[in-house]
Amino acid sequence: MNIKNLKGKLAEYGLSTKAAYNAEAFSRNLGLLSSYEQEILTNSQIAIPGMGGVGGVHLITMTRTGIGKFNISDFDIFEPANVNRQFGAKVSDFGKNKLDVMEEQALLINPYLEINKFPQGINTTNIDAFLENVDVVIDAIDFFEFETRRLVFNRAREKGIYVITAGPIGFSSAMLIFSPYKGMSFDQYFDIFSNMTLNEKYISFATGLTPKPTHLKYMNMSKIDLENRAGPSLGLACQICSGMAATEVLRIILNKKKIKPAPYFFQFDPFMQKYQKGKLHMGNKNPVQLLKRKIVLKKFLNKKTMNQIPEPVFPKHSETDKISESEIHYILKAGIMAPSGDNAQPWKFSFQNSKITLYINPVADESFFNVCQKASLISLGAVIENMKLAAKSLGIFSDISYKNQKDYNTPFATIDLARKNINPDSLGRFIWKRNTNRKLYNKTPLCRSVISDFNTAIKDFPKAKLEIITGRDILKKLARLIYMVDTIRCEHRPLFEHLNKMIRFTQKETDEKKDGLPIKNLEAGQAGELFLKACKSWTVMNMLNHTGLGKMISLVSYQGITSASAAALLFVDENRDADFIYGGRALERIWLTAAQKGISFQPMTAITLFWTRWQQESGKNFSKKHNKLLNSLWTQYQSIFKKVDFSKNGHIMLFRIGYADNISCRTLRKDMNSFLM
Repeated sequence: MNIKNLKGKLAEYGLSTKAAYNAEAFSRNLGLLSSYEQEILTNSQIAIPGMGGVGGVHLITMTRTGIGKFNISDFDIFEPANVNRQFGAKVSDFGKNKLDVMEEQALLINPYLEINKFPQGINTTNIDAFLENVDVVIDAIDFFEFETRRLVFNRAREKGIYVITAGPIGFSSAMLIFSPYKGMSFDQYFDIFSNMTLNEKYISFATGLTPKPTHLKYMNMSKIDLENRAGPSLGLACQICSGMAATEVLRIILNKKKIKPAPYFFQFDPFMQKYQKGKLHMGNKNPVQLLKRKIVLKKFLNKKTMNQIPEPVFPKHSETDKISESEIHYILKAGIMAPSGDNAQPWKFSFQNSKITLYINPVADESFFNVCQKASLISLGAVIENMKLAAKSLGIFSDISYKNQKDYNTPFATIDLARKNINPDSLGRFIWKRNTNRKLYNKTPLCRSVISDFNTAIKDFPKAKLEIITGRDILKKLARLIYMVDTIRCEHRPLFEHLNKMIRFTQKETDEKKDGLPIKNLEAGQAGELFLKACKSWTVMNMLNHTGLGKMISLVSYQGITSASAAALLFVDENRDADFIYGGRALERIWLTAAQKGISFQPMTAITLFWTRWQQESGKNFSKKHNKLLNSLWTQYQSIFKKVDFSKNGHIMLFRIGYADNISCRTLRKDMNSFLM
């Protein structure tokens, strides 16, 4: 951008001086502001720490209002996740510094602006320079940068500078004004004291910002993740924030009346059609606020997902064609994040130079479900797809080949890696976020585009096909079918005993073994967990089966299907080993697509694995009672999924999808070295 060219453009309109341009550009302000007041704004200086969600809008709003001088700071770059709310987030500017982009945007509006940039962000070494000659600070610091925010507010008060904070909360803006002359300081209002944990500070800031929260009526609070510093935010709320904050800036600079600093608070919520305002006596020390903070903190601490697995450090970019060992390790770690039956993790790997070789470990999963290791082969396919996605994120191409396996000491597949100029796949970012959600879903329908996206996810797998059912009546029909199939799980001793072998009933056992299913992951609730613990022995379970109480477990599957937005069956053309690996790759892409879209996903594998065993063995390993039951159920199964050729297609997985709260507990993975041959 060339400022001289911009001023030359203005000269074509007869606006060759700053005074001439300002008079014309801000002429429509007159009538709400006087010429004298407009001149005051031209010579006023605003500090905006942060050029993200609200910061960029603040800069543009203040520029269009006629403010002539700015101090702005940011150290971040624009990326796709910023698009929904940040003014400068455009595809053309991805990867560019937010500070530079927003400076350019402001100067394109007014080339006569004076802008001081602070590209390192705000810290103790530059805070005084950032606040020098400033009339008002408009807070635009990220919610989770608490100590930086505290530094700015407290130093501004010491220097006699007003600070306005307006936070986008749901569809609303919550605003506070901090005066250096009256009212409460930042620490006083939010009740910040030594020895507070970071989560306590977050909760104090949030509850103090919204003493009468209107957004709780509609915001899904489970999407707020203090641990990973993330939460929902809308661009429209950022616009409201800017309008409210800019109005207070004018009051302060132009010495208008009715400035109400903290402990006064304001929240405007157009969605709820409410404007909440008032005076929070004692700030966050108010007894009601103290109780709120305690309740909210307890809720968030209880909501924290157990057994979080941190994403491994991304390897440094290599300038050579050689694939480094750190890159191989990153790819292997991505692979072992794949799903497997009861989290058995039935794989082995070896690598040499740029080749990874993949094996099945047959003793890892000896469940009745895992007939001829078909479930493990599906899982191995998911491993391969994860590895391919992780490699792509490193600019590495994967040449995948399947082997004619003779025994479990020979490989099922190999991946040859080569560095090429390839683009990453967006699904790779969700390898570490994908999970199984066993909670009840909320029946919200899936829109057509989402269903289309699931089919698009497997467009490169033409032999894999997906049949999705969404109608409530057919879902109920499927739920009854799944209920009947799941009664076999409770009545079949080897299946029951294998499941209990894989449940980790204590956190200590979970941490030591790093496989199987932590009991919290089953989302059974306190009563359900007590039931599972009481029924660990086959003797107890068999007795319950005779009384009919064992079917309570099957009822959970029924409720799971009826609460879902949809259920789907993934199948492949044939049922050879290579077809199941192929299907596992397609399955992982669907599952990662669900994670990308915030859609909950749970495998409902009993029916597909029973059908696979039936295909392989014609039912000979089922009891006479269960044979008879399954014979009667297969007709129903075929009537629901009409696109499937039951004579030859391999059934990869039946699963349910929908919308639900975040899971309570994740499953763990063993150390990478335990899989290496």
